[in-house]
Amino acid sequence: MAGDGSTGASQVELVVVRPQDDELIAAAIALGNTARATLGHLPFAAYDAAADKGTLLVGRVNANVVGYALYGRSFRRIRLTHLCVDPAARGNGIARLLVDEISRSNANYLGIRVRCRHDYGLGPMWITLGFRQLSERPGRGREAQPLIDWWRDHGYVDLYAADADAVLVKAAIDMNILRNWLVPSRPRHLESIALLEDHLSDRLRLFRTQALDAEIDAINGELRRQCMAKVQPLGAAPRNPERYTGLQILLQAAADLIVPGYPRTTQDERDLRHVAAAIAGELNVFVTLDADLGKALGPEAARHGLSILHPADVIVRIDELARAEAYRPIDLENTRYSQRLLGAGEDYLVQSLANLADGERPRTILSAARNVAVAGGERVGIFNPTGELSGYYGLRDRQSVLDIDSLRVTDAYIGDTLVRQLLFNLRQTARGRGARVLSIDGDHLQPRVRAAAIHDGFREHDGRLVAFVLDAVGDADVVGRAATEAARAAGLEAPSWITSRMLAIPAAEVEQNWWPAKLVDSELPTYLIPIRQAYSSNLLGVPPVLIQRDDTLGLNREHVYYRRPGTQRLQAPARILWYMSLGGQSAAEQAGVIACSQLHAVHVSDPEELHDRFRHLGVWSLDDVVAAARDGQAQALQFTSTEVFPRTVTLRRMSELAENLSLSCTAPQSPRALPSELFAAIYREGFTS
Repeated sequence: MAGDGSTGASQVELVVVRPQDDELIAAAIALGNTARATLGHLPFAAYDAAADKGTLLVGRVNANVVGYALYGRSFRRIRLTHLCVDPAARGNGIARLLVDEISRSNANYLGIRVRCRHDYGLGPMWITLGFRQLSERPGRGREAQPLIDWWRDHGYVDLYAADADAVLVKAAIDMNILRNWLVPSRPRHLESIALLEDHLSDRLRLFRTQALDAEIDAINGELRRQCMAKVQPLGAAPRNPERYTGLQILLQAAADLIVPGYPRTTQDERDLRHVAAAIAGELNVFVTLDADLGKALGPEAARHGLSILHPADVIVRIDELARAEAYRPIDLENTRYSQRLLGAGEDYLVQSLANLADGERPRTILSAARNVAVAGGERVGIFNPTGELSGYYGLRDRQSVLDIDSLRVTDAYIGDTLVRQLLFNLRQTARGRGARVLSIDGDHLQPRVRAAAIHDGFREHDGRLVAFVLDAVGDADVVGRAATEAARAAGLEAPSWITSRMLAIPAAEVEQNWWPAKLVDSELPTYLIPIRQAYSSNLLGVPPVLIQRDDTLGLNREHVYYRRPGTQRLQAPARILWYMSLGGQSAAEQAGVIACSQLHAVHVSDPEELHDRFRHLGVWSLDDVVAAARDGQAQALQFTSTEVFPRTVTLRRMSELAENLSLSCTAPQSPRALPSELFAAIYREGFTS
């Protein structure tokens, strides 16, 4: 990272680079190349991509580029990748101008995060620029120098928490990747070393397995020393000998059906050990350049939650996860998945979900399940279409706290999706029982459960993960008072009060972390959006249909609604109130507002591209999307956390509520922005018994 910390003034023109600004992009690349020793390698295409997104900012004096900042937007935070100032122009406050402009133009984001090597000696600069040190960890570069996480807050300190436990991808590497790191002349060397870039280290954690250690140990001479030195910064994947042996047998049997006689070679035997060790170590990705390995072992590995990917695909996967499109929770209602209480004699089923990787024995989780029953609690099982147990948790009420014990999910590919749905269902259960705090037992918690909980707003407290469930609709005082009362009742530290007129993104963060809280004096917009019954049945589950919903659609809490782009420019994040029209051949329910969702993103693109990207999340056919396009463009609304109202707010009642507020409200023909006070009135009405 190159930059300066001066606070002087300078006559610098700041320009947001656009895709057509070829000269500015080239100048930024040239300036960045002069500082590669500290900035590291960044593909030229990254500059073009940043220009496309409006996240490449340059400073120029008399048409000469003297500095630039390249950043990205992720998880409601700004990630600063490059901050570079021409050495001849340092001392003029250019770095401050660039960073201040990023903060100003992205004020509705929670803050700016940057990662920088300690040995660069730039700590004083970051401090001068308003950053504070969050954490330090070993680097993964050639010298393994410590990396410092720096954070510049935009005034929402209480809403930010370091998410070190919520790493998106935990990956093992094979010998080919390791050799590529060491030998620049090997094919796809640059693709392989891209995994080591520091800006990925908070989203990608690399591991070496016991199989890789064994393969290195078999090498003689200087190469062995180099390999050992290179893998030292990598974490050691957890070992589970018993599970490892069983996985080898399963993987070999499945591969033999694809490649008869597998394993045929010594390398096949090594690959088998690599993949078995990665699964046993609770990793979710195995990185290789060997296409044959993926062909033979990929299908069975996927059943156990492990994806076999090339390095470039790993980076794409991180991007998909960072934009939440790969976080697809399931809706258990009206699908082939079922949820029920475990009956007498069924507690033995939970043993299959014991977290062996963390030392939890089957009899330990069995004992915990029995303790829940003895205490008068409930033991909830989630079963897949073939009747196998896919998830489990014990549930006990404790005054205003809902205690969750032994929350476990399957190792299969559905595990990550399932746990996010369960967390949302538990919030709904807590709300229905009047509990204001959810508390999850942290003993032997699976990494995927912990990561999902932290992403969903849970925080560590005395060995448990806790989250507020605030059934509060009102201004900052109302929601803040509810949080304080919930904390006091549960013996937790009271959070700092939130402020009035919060901008949209931090307000959306509050409503996500403290769901179902609604902060009505914020800048978070609300849209009233019409939807036909034919679509709402499958998309929202209202009105219910006699036949089961399609599993691919039903096993998601995140959905997409296509529409024709209109004059109303929709902004995300936002809330959606769904107005169901009569439509269809029969009216299963009267028209009115039926649900509330969180609008995550608005996508406008070519109909074919949108449908291909989101067809598993929507109910429209490609022909429907094409027919709705205007000037070759269609719109997709990506939303999640849908709350179906216990009672429909009819048009007549909605009009009465509007009149009470000296407003008017008619049936919408297209999306319409609603005043916050009318949203609050309709929302409260929908939950009035």
